[in-house]
Amino acid sequence: MSITTSPEVTSAPVAMFLVLAVATPEVLSRSGIMSLLVLSAVLGIAAVGQTWAVMIGGIDLSIPATIGMANVLLPTLYAKGWGFGQIVLLVLVLSIAIGLANGVLSSLFGLHPLVVSLGVASIVTGGVLISVDGNTGGDVPGFITSSVSPNGSFLGFGIPAAVVVWVLVAALVIVVERRTVIGRQIYALGSNVTAARLALVRPMLVRVVVYTVGAVCASTAGLLLGGFSGGASVDIGAPYLFSTITAVVVGGTSLLGGAGGYARTIAGVLVTTGFTTLLIGFSVGPNMQQVMLGIAILVLITVYGRDRHVAQRL
Repeated sequence: MSITTSPEVTSAPVAMFLVLAVATPEVLSRSGIMSLLVLSAVLGIAAVGQTWAVMIGGIDLSIPATIGMANVLLPTLYAKGWGFGQIVLLVLVLSIAIGLANGVLSSLFGLHPLVVSLGVASIVTGGVLISVDGNTGGDVPGFITSSVSPNGSFLGFGIPAAVVVWVLVAALVIVVERRTVIGRQIYALGSNVTAARLALVRPMLVRVVVYTVGAVCASTAGLLLGGFSGGASVDIGAPYLFSTITAVVVGGTSLLGGAGGYARTIAGVLVTTGFTTLLIGFSVGPNMQQVMLGIAILVLITVYGRDRHVAQRL
């Protein structure tokens, strides 16, 4: 398995920031830097699940739907008098259910996670719209808005809370990958399913953990996104399908599974956010941004797709 981060990957965010600074000098202001970090934090949290899904040789297409679910339930239920803790508990339970569905169904029936997560995503989106009867308006707690504000602070420090949350999540994820049994099992399952079973790895359990963690992180990103507009949209997570995949691929985690890790994805997140910000600076619309991200994914898949699977290199 490979858990190291190459110099090329670590230097890519620096190079992107330099390009961004030259093209759009305003990014060098405190507000500009904090804006980049907040946007990176939301994408970075959402990309945790995509990273682990790719590491086990799968993919998670339910991330955008899970983001939309949390983003809609927060303001809708808060406006109805629900406490924030109650809403978080409900979102957590639903996220666990989504992770269980993805992990169990793909294991029991031998279906590719792409198909399973796509079906689950459709169910989640439809279920949310039915539950709120199409009314997705409402209010967002003020501290959520403050947490994603470039001018926000955490415990007196001039750093938005969303960035602090990302740092804590990233540290925990990396420790789990490198220092725990489940982390080693994630790499083992992605490297060779048969060998993993012989090593007493339980594929279903690993998949359930991976997709559940991914759903919880995606819903966390959805809650944070509620602070940007104060409103809600079931489709707010749509751009994150391409963005999370781009971040994972740009970071260098193998789409064949068994190699890479979240440390690489962090670099990919910073590059992806910088690239998107650069496009916005050149007045490129959201639709064309998706086109550019799609081209980037295809190019990188072509490059990384030439690598042999880990199992073939052993």
